[in-house]
Amino acid sequence: MFDALQKAFKYELESITHNWYKLLLVSFLPLFVFWFIISTFQHGVLRDLPLAVVDHDHSKLSALLLRNIEASATIKIVSMPTNTKEAIRLIKTNKVYGILIIPPHFEKDIFLQKKPQVTAMLNTQYILIGKILTSALNTVTTQSAAKIEFVKHLYESQDVHETLSSVAPVGIQITPFFNTYQNYYYFLVSALLPAIWQIFIVITTLVSIGTLFKSKQIFTIFDGSQNIASTLIGLVLPYTFIFTLMGVGFVFYLFSHWTFQGSLSIVIFGIFLTTVAYQVVALFLFSMVFDYARSLSLGAVYTAPAFAFLGITFPMYNMNGFAQLWRDILPISHYLQLQISQANYGTNIWHEFSILGMLLSFCLLFIPVLWRFKYKLRGMNA
Repeated sequence: MFDALQKAFKYELESITHNWYKLLLVSFLPLFVFWFIISTFQHGVLRDLPLAVVDHDHSKLSALLLRNIEASATIKIVSMPTNTKEAIRLIKTNKVYGILIIPPHFEKDIFLQKKPQVTAMLNTQYILIGKILTSALNTVTTQSAAKIEFVKHLYESQDVHETLSSVAPVGIQITPFFNTYQNYYYFLVSALLPAIWQIFIVITTLVSIGTLFKSKQIFTIFDGSQNIASTLIGLVLPYTFIFTLMGVGFVFYLFSHWTFQGSLSIVIFGIFLTTVAYQVVALFLFSMVFDYARSLSLGAVYTAPAFAFLGITFPMYNMNGFAQLWRDILPISHYLQLQISQANYGTNIWHEFSILGMLLSFCLLFIPVLWRFKYKLRGMNA
């Protein structure tokens, strides 16, 4: 049994060094994709989102509002068209993400207490950008309105403290937990990299076993229907080490920039279990068809949409039944739950055994894999 495992392990190690495609899958390709994702989101916070302003008033108060907008790190006024039609053309050609329209008589209506309406038109096709612009514009306009009210009340009362209490009678302090600086790098990259990582695990495992069948070299490794389990483990074991180290390296890199609240060792163990779980799933997918190309297609269908079901950008409790089922059959969703609970919350490790148990349960698929391989090899020998 051990001899079969050792033989398969050595064979696959030599195959990696002699097969440029396998070598790319475990080295350059994943590292390049990881670098690309990290470099894309490295700034973490969206800044200088382009905005067009149509100012129909050109008064001192409208200029004050524009100065407050320019002072915001999130928004940058890149154009001031003379009419709304021209501004809409800018938003349709993706030159700006939004339009702010200041109505005529803006200053006059404020002093007459008519509450003039400032209109914001945003491109909400980009959901995240739309939400950020909405939040930033709400903040800026509220602050501008408070400044204007402050000046009006100060002129009437001539008392700074009385004016402050009348303009803002209630103060509020908002303290965000777990992502203090509201940095998108922190929660997007920490989910995107594992989502890509699991794709490489499955595809590489399918390539490893698929090339044996495609090149008809299956019996150079498999001794009939004997020692199938040991041989399969030996074939995927090099990739188990490689992708576990890759996952650990990612965690160390990410949390070298952020405080890790919990146990790093339990997360590393979770990385190992997730790697093994995906390798077993890949073998199961291959055993369903025993065809190299079709198994790669199944692997792509299974892993590619994973990010959408992780519950990072969309709350998992608002997902329908099918989406929650799909999430449950993805090992990466359970691993990410473990990573978040340890990295962000420092949850007691005894509470993580249910997640580790879910990851271990994927290994049960190895039983039908062995049965299918045994049946297939017997048929090929006949």
